[in-house]
Parts: sequence; structure tokens; C-alpha cells
Amino acid sequence: MSHKSVAVRTRGLVLTEHEFPIPLDHSRPNGERISVFAREVSDPDGLDRPFLVFFQGGPGHEASRPTRNPSGPGWLDRALKDFRVLMLDQRGTGRSSPVGVLPGLAPKQQAEYLTHFRADAIVRDAEWIRSELGVEKWSVLGQSFGGFCVTAYLSLAPGSLREAFITGGLP
Repeated sequence: MSHKSVAVRTRGLVLTEHEFPIPLDHSRPNGERISVFAREVSDPDGLDRPFLVFFQGGPGHEASRPTRNPSGPGWLDRALKDFRVLMLDQRGTGRSSPVGVLPGLAPKQQAEYLTHFRADAIVRDAEWIRSELGVEKWSVLGQSFGGFCVTAYLSLAPGSLREAFITGGLP
């Protein structure tokens, strides 16, 4: 299934917003879908650079919104010298399909539904997105809870990674 994307130029950056329809449960690829939002950030002269996927802290937080320093994330300017950065609003956060009140579900059903929002599902989302974008391998950066996601990535799909950076969140 194809995804939607829109690119804009702003303040010395090229921002491409992607929305990916992804299975809620990756073991049921034809089942219920959710939307996962990702923002690709590039220097105008770096549109062909390799990808660095940023997994933010949380859990439960959307990815930071990119701007040039001093108001943006301090690492972003440095990363853009070598990479296009993909910032995910992990499932259930930001512009991805939200998780809110689950009316009509018994507590056990609610707990089952929430099992689809763990680090392993976030990694499988990233793998789905990597495939959709036609990327063979990419680099990953995890901050806090994002570091936990990166260690899960190293366990679940190490062959998809060029390299991994962790700034916290070791299990």
C-alpha cells in the first residue's frame, strides 16, 4: 500500500511529510490499519544523503519539530551534514493515529489493544517505512526511550541497519 507525502522548503530546510498506512498488528498485514506520520528533514543540497531515523524519548511523545539552531534540536544541524533525518511520530503520538479512550472495550481488550504500541511495534513500523521508501539500510539514533527502541531494532532487524547511535535508554 502506498503512502502520501508532501515536500516544502522552509528556513534553509527541505521538509517532506509522509503518512504511512501501516497494520495495527504486524502479524496481520491485511488487518486494521493505523497512520504513522514521519517528517523527513534535509539540507537543500543533501536530498540524496543516506537516512538517519530518529527515535525520540518518551514513550508517548511526538518527534520534535525541526528548525535551524538555536531553537531546534542541537544535534540536528550536525546530523544534516551527513544525513537526511527521518523523525517519526511513533504510533499513538503526534500526527500518527492517536490512542485515546477505548470505549466499548473491556479492560482485558484494552490491554490487548495497547500491546500494539510497544517498542517492537515501533521497530516494525520503521521497517515498513524503510521498505516503502525503498531504502536498503539506514542509520538509527535513539534518545532515552528511543534508545530502547534502537536496542529492539538491533535485535529484530539488524540487517537493515548501517549503524546505530544511542544517547540513553539502555534496557
